[in-house]
Parts: sequence; C-alpha cells; structure tokens
Amino acid sequence: MQNKVPDGFEDGDHIKVDLRPESATEADYESIPVEAYGIAMLKGMGWNKEEGIGRTFKQDVKPIEHQLRPKGLGLGADRSAIKDLEPGKKRRPPKPGDEQEKEEELVMGPGGCVLVESGAHKELYGKIEGVDPDNARVMVKLAVGGKTVTISQYGIKLVGRKEYEKYSKDLSRFSKASKEKEKEKEKEKEKDRDKERQRRDEKERSHSDKHKSSEREREGGRDERKRKHKESSHDRERPPEKEARRPPAPPSWLQRDLKVRFIDKAFKGGRYYNSKMRVEDVLTPAICVCRTEEGRLLDDVKQDMLETIIPKSDNDLVMVVLGEHRGQVGRILQRDKNKCKAMVQLERYEEKIFTLDYDLICHYVGASDH
Repeated sequence: MQNKVPDGFEDGDHIKVDLRPESATEADYESIPVEAYGIAMLKGMGWNKEEGIGRTFKQDVKPIEHQLRPKGLGLGADRSAIKDLEPGKKRRPPKPGDEQEKEEELVMGPGGCVLVESGAHKELYGKIEGVDPDNARVMVKLAVGGKTVTISQYGIKLVGRKEYEKYSKDLSRFSKASKEKEKEKEKEKEKDRDKERQRRDEKERSHSDKHKSSEREREGGRDERKRKHKESSHDRERPPEKEARRPPAPPSWLQRDLKVRFIDKAFKGGRYYNSKMRVEDVLTPAICVCRTEEGRLLDDVKQDMLETIIPKSDNDLVMVVLGEHRGQVGRILQRDKNKCKAMVQLERYEEKIFTLDYDLICHYVGASDH
C-alpha cells in the first residue's frame, strides 16, 4: 500500500500519526480535474486505455463521433472533400528523386475554388460549400466578406488553388489602374491577332493571284474571251441581290425583383403557364433565373417567355424597365386602361409626374429608397 508505514515503527496498539502523510484539504480536491479523478478510479479497478472492457472481448473499439453535415452536402456524398475547405499548408519544394505532384483536378463540389463571372458578385472568388444538382446551383462562400451566396453553376468558373490564394483577397484588381492595364493587354492581344490575320490574308491573296495568272496563260483563244465578255456583261445587267437582314433583337427589360407572368406553354409541359413569379437573378440581357410563388427556382428563363405585370393596388411599387428612366422606382397615381397608360410619380423626381405606357413599367417587389 502507498501510505503503509515501514515495519518496526508501529505495533498493533500504538499508531504514530507523524509518520503518515498530511490529510488532503478542500483546496487539493478543487485543484484535481474531474476527468483525472475518474480515470484514476477506473485504473484502480483494472481499466487500461488500450484494452476493451469485458471478460472475453478485449478489443479497443473507438466511439462513433457524429459530425455536423454542411448545408448542401447530400446523403452519400464524399465527406473527405470537406478537408479541402481548410487552408492548405505550404509544401516544400521536391527533392531530387522525389515524385512530382499530380496536377490539381478542378471539381464542381465542396471545397472547389471558383471565380464568379456574372451577376451581382461578378469577379469575386469563393469556395463551394454545397451543390444543388436539381436546380444547377451552387452555394459559394465568398473570400471577400465571408458571405455565403447561391449562384447558378453556369455563372462561375473553376480555378486552381494557386490562383485562388493569389487573387481571392486582392482588392487591387478592382482599382482603375488595374483595369486600365487589363484593357491595354487586351488591346495588344487584339493588335497581334489583327497582324496575324493580315499576314494570312496576304498569303492567301498572293497564292490566289498566282493561280489565276497561270489559268489565264493556259486559256487562250478569241472564243474563250468572247464567252467571258458575255458572262461578265450578263452579270452587270443582273440587279444585285438584297442581303437578308436579320430582325433587330428586342430591347432587354429584365431587372432583379420584378414580378412577371410566365407565358410560354412549351416550357416544362406548360406547368408554369400563366403563373406569376419573381426575377431572382439576371444572367444575360435576355436570360434570367426566376423563383415561383412556391419557392422553386427556374434557370435559363428567356425574356420572351415572360411579360410585365401592372399592379392592381396603388400602394405597390413599379419600376421603369425601358426608356430614359430605366431602373427608376415609383408609384402609380392614375391609370388609363383604354390607352394602356399610367401616370407615375418616380422617387427620384417627386415634383414631376410621368405618363408612361404599360409596356414600359412592371410590378416591383424589391427594396425601396423610401
């Protein structure tokens, strides 16, 4: 025993208290962690950290620790990809004889580095946190600001980790000087392409001239020249054919937070025909992403599938979608249903009243300045 007195110092009748250790105080109990006290009790009962508890089954079984699944990571997905979200450590240069590292694979999945190419967060870098394959959208955590946003997968570009670490938080990319440098580089590339195009054209032109001259030398005779003269005169008398002109593209009126009506009967078998929805994001001047009243997102919706809506209530806001005041928000003061016009007071011009056609305004459900 640990506190036993050596033999010869005590007998059965007399006990020497001064040979024994001092009693533990309350402060001693407070200084010992509860975990250490519990482990000491288990060790006293024969417990070993590397052996299991039991008579026959002595295998050490690690307990299952449940980890929170990130939002957007579907069932059955590879959880090992979560490690890619952690910042990478600096790797040493390869020594002679070491195998070279494999090229980085760009994966559209959690941990992937992307560059936003369109929308409100254009030219910002981020990392993918989740993928929604049904709606072709991804959840991206932006490097600048740390905000998580939902973006169409057609509006992002996968990039390597080196590019991400170099430019993700480089705010100088948005400066005027940086943009001017990029424009100068684009101009130089365009000049090089023009010079290369001119060299090819000159080479083809010289080759065709040589070919034509050799043909003229082989073709001789008066009859041949007369035939060519008749054909050329006939071609001069023929009026030139008019080139078919393409009809001009309709002007773009798509804006975010507009409430519109779906009028395409062929889309999804006519499931959304004549239903109202909200413009969630504008990808191109003629293509947008819409959200139905049930909350479902529809991607790649074309402008000609939608039409504007005039609100029935005077308290609802409208936005000018075409014309000089495009993008301005206001309220309808008076309607003329016979002429399909409305008197609108815009928030920026409170002292003026504008008479606008129904085709120039649309129901607006976004935030207002007032």
